This record gives sequence, C-alpha cells and structure tokens, in this order.
Amino acid sequence: MNTVENPLSVLNYLKISDAKTIGDILHAQGNWGNPHSARVQTQKQLNALADLGKIEKCDGFYRTLDCKSEYGEHAKKLTQVLSEILKLPLTSTIYREVSFPIGHRADAVVLCQKENKGTCFILEVAHHETFEYLQRKANAYLNWKEGRQFLTNLFKVKIPHYSIATEGKEVSGAVAFSNLLTFLGGSK
Repeated sequence: MNTVENPLSVLNYLKISDAKTIGDILHAQGNWGNPHSARVQTQKQLNALADLGKIEKCDGFYRTLDCKSEYGEHAKKLTQVLSEILKLPLTSTIYREVSFPIGHRADAVVLCQKENKGTCFILEVAHHETFEYLQRKANAYLNWKEGRQFLTNLFKVKIPHYSIATEGKEVSGAVAFSNLLTFLGGSK
C-alpha cells in the first residue's frame, strides 16, 4: 500500500492541492468509510495543520511551506495526475518539479513499487507546451546517459530503466499517462 496515511503525508507528495483531492486519495487508500467523511476529516486536519503553521492555507487550496506555486491550471492538472498515482495499491514515491543537470525540469519523477518490482518514470503534463518543446524534453531525458544513476541517487534504489510519461500530448519515445496508469492497475 501507499505510504499516505494522513492529509500531511499526501500533501508532502502533491505539494499543492485542495482538500477534496487529498480526501479522495485517503479514501481510496482505505482511510475513512466514505468519500464525504474523508473530505470532511481531511479539511479539519488540514485547517489544524495550517493553524499550527505546518502548511499554508490559501484561497481554496493548501500547500507545503516549500511550495510557492499558485494553484493555477497547470498545477491543478499535475496535482490531479499525481493523485491518480497515489490512489493505486502500490507504494509510490513522488518528487514534484525536479531539476535535472541537463537543463530541464520535469513536472514530476515517480517510482511505483510492489514487492520487489517497480517502475520509474519522468512525468510531463503538457499544458501549454508546444509539441516540439515537449519532444525535445523527452529526447533529452531518453538520451541522458547519467539518467539512471541520477534517479538511483534520488530514490536510493537501483533504477535499471526509466520511462517518460506524458499527459495531454503524446510524443515519440514517451508513453501516454493513461496507458501507464492502466498498466499500473488504475483507470483513467
């Protein structure tokens, strides 16, 4: 199972989200009996964490103290895609907005594991990017000779292979996120 046990653990992966999304993840992971209860309890806990200064409560969303993003269209879409991963019956580790030494920053890097098997992928949510720009990023990730070592160091687990997943636009060499989600046992 995932390592999301409470609203703060979910928010630490998502970095920025609304209470409904976090409640839905916790409900999918077996916390609270029904979705409404999960959302209400999540809202209460997030408000308490904000009152303690552990997270920020903004207009309609919450964010970790290290996140300065606003909850705009791209951030909402990325949060939604990441929430689909966290709902899976897998152990997932997510790093949002990772800068690589090849001059690109990925929307997220994800490692999903079950028992001794796993899959690692760089996630790009194509929002306003042109097809050409997204293709250049995918090519850079795929041709990055030190990529596996960088990801091994990031996750502290040997990464023998990684993929590129895109949401919104498809490019050569990358897998559509919806296909990847189906492969991992979810639905989109």
